[in-house]
Amino acid sequence: MFLKILIVEDQFIEANDLKIILEKAGHRVLGIAKSVEQALGLLEIEKPQIVLLDIFLKGDRTGIDLAKTLTTENIPFIYLTANSNESTFESAKATNPYGFLVKPFREKDILAALEIASYRHKQMAELMRRQEGWLSNLLTTILQENGEPDQKLLQFAKAFKPVIYFDFMMIDLRIDQDGPSSVYALHRLNYDDYKMINGWSFLKKVDGSLSDLNVFRRRFIQQSGMSILNGKDFYEMTRSDMLSEKLVRQYDLKSCLLIPLYIDKKTQASISLFSMQPDTYKPEHLELIEPLNKLMMTVIQGVEKQKEKQSSNIRSDDYKTGELAIVSAFPEIIGNSSRLLQVLDQVSQVAPFETTVLILGETGVGKEGIAQAIHYRSGRKLKPFIKINCAAIPASLVESELFGHEAGSFTGATDQRIGKFEQAQGGTVFLDEIGEIPLEIQSKLLRVLQEKELERIGGRTTIKIDVRIIAATNRNLYQEVAAGKFRIDLYYRINVFPLKLPALRERQEDIPLLADYFLRKNAHLSANKVKQFAPDMMQMLVQYPWPGNIRELQHLIERHILITPADIISSVEFPEEITATDIKENQEESFKTIADLDRTHILAVLKKCNGKVSGKGGAAEILKIPSTTLTSKMKKLGITWKY
Repeated sequence: MFLKILIVEDQFIEANDLKIILEKAGHRVLGIAKSVEQALGLLEIEKPQIVLLDIFLKGDRTGIDLAKTLTTENIPFIYLTANSNESTFESAKATNPYGFLVKPFREKDILAALEIASYRHKQMAELMRRQEGWLSNLLTTILQENGEPDQKLLQFAKAFKPVIYFDFMMIDLRIDQDGPSSVYALHRLNYDDYKMINGWSFLKKVDGSLSDLNVFRRRFIQQSGMSILNGKDFYEMTRSDMLSEKLVRQYDLKSCLLIPLYIDKKTQASISLFSMQPDTYKPEHLELIEPLNKLMMTVIQGVEKQKEKQSSNIRSDDYKTGELAIVSAFPEIIGNSSRLLQVLDQVSQVAPFETTVLILGETGVGKEGIAQAIHYRSGRKLKPFIKINCAAIPASLVESELFGHEAGSFTGATDQRIGKFEQAQGGTVFLDEIGEIPLEIQSKLLRVLQEKELERIGGRTTIKIDVRIIAATNRNLYQEVAAGKFRIDLYYRINVFPLKLPALRERQEDIPLLADYFLRKNAHLSANKVKQFAPDMMQMLVQYPWPGNIRELQHLIERHILITPADIISSVEFPEEITATDIKENQEESFKTIADLDRTHILAVLKKCNGKVSGKGGAAEILKIPSTTLTSKMKKLGITWKY
């Protein structure tokens, strides 16, 4: 496949060498840019299919700055780099490039990188197309079905879940309406559990006013399209109006996606998706949602008309489908933390498709469980799920284990062996700890992934295979590639849909649920009834860092069921290097609420300002927030100070 390529490189010799290599291979070079400004000018003339992008360029702006524009335009790019320092590399990696080419370039590396980037972009475009079709069909079904408007509104909100993660959603059916009766808020409690409240109840819950709501609404009326607010942009939004600030504080939100809905280019309704995680929302979400604006508006209009006929508002209700302790749609996975729910949404998103998945995470976080969840929610669920622990296979036997061998093909091969890939025919192969595969076997694995065929050791026949690949690793494969221990082409072949599992210490709220689950699961180890942890011991479990993650927690609980004669486990034996005393001291030092920290900080500033709140030299000026915001916060925290 020949590609249209833009080269952004300020070194003439290197840029010209690239141009010669690319044109020799049949690709078309649209131009060479020496700076970000020149590149933007060329992008206006013709859109390339791939950009080769140097990190350091002439002028004040770098390739990393241009990468953000390319991401917005959905143009894949590959970085050209010499040896950069770690911070620069991490900044570049955060822009999600389709590859890195290290100077000096080798022709075969350039062509391989282009092939991989083209493949990954095609795969992601296909996934996006299917997601858009899936969401469109679901919204159409909601529109056509009969049902109560509150239930239709709930189904509308839940339709976003598999494709765009959210912890909190606000829907405004009539943005030009004076009161809050057209506003609905949905707080996600679990994988499929929500609490939905109407506008009046919502304003009461966040201590908001009608004027706060109107300021929030004006944001949608004034903006020309959808917007993503992460990082600094999200922080500025929360400071710019009282409702946003109160909402963020109430639900601990850190990023949002604002979606105005139009009729004849005039904003009529709005949807706001919020996440408790920073940087949740990406340009691809805008690309997914933009074509569906009209359909979403039609659904919203239908619900709004039903509401008018009923002449009543949605009550404050809980819509629940299961207990909080176990995620109902994933009975094999325990927890309801925001980080875990985000992963499960991604599992639901990718499972129906044939996309290759790379599961990342520390040892013991449950990568195999996630791989099984993907398999059993795919079209291959009735076929084999074959797990291959690459770290447990001796290097000399890896090839035979994966691809099989014929009798007599090497010393000790007395019988024919069918490899794991053949055993998984029609199903899924889970390559656990893929970073452990020897370098010489990686090239053969790459061929299997590319060509969908293999040869047994000593065999003369090519065998066609039909398997889906799910890989997992606890290693940093970027570093492995840089160290020459992992093939870059194999890395980008498996890294089509990365899935990062959080460590147990990053989802502390799930620890009591997991502990209770393991206590019940292993109750047979004790002659007594199901044991329980004493409250102070449970708090220690939550505070322990769990370097071994879920597996370590499971083993600790099994051990204490056996060694504790009583029904209540009142003491816990942690590893010697981290004692119970350490954990208790850490609790005493660090357990302050956000409100406590805010109160202490505000009191310190007020003391410095002799109690002056507003005006020049006042506390509000030092804290860089409006005086009205500071006054409201002081009232909420019970701070009184006379000036």
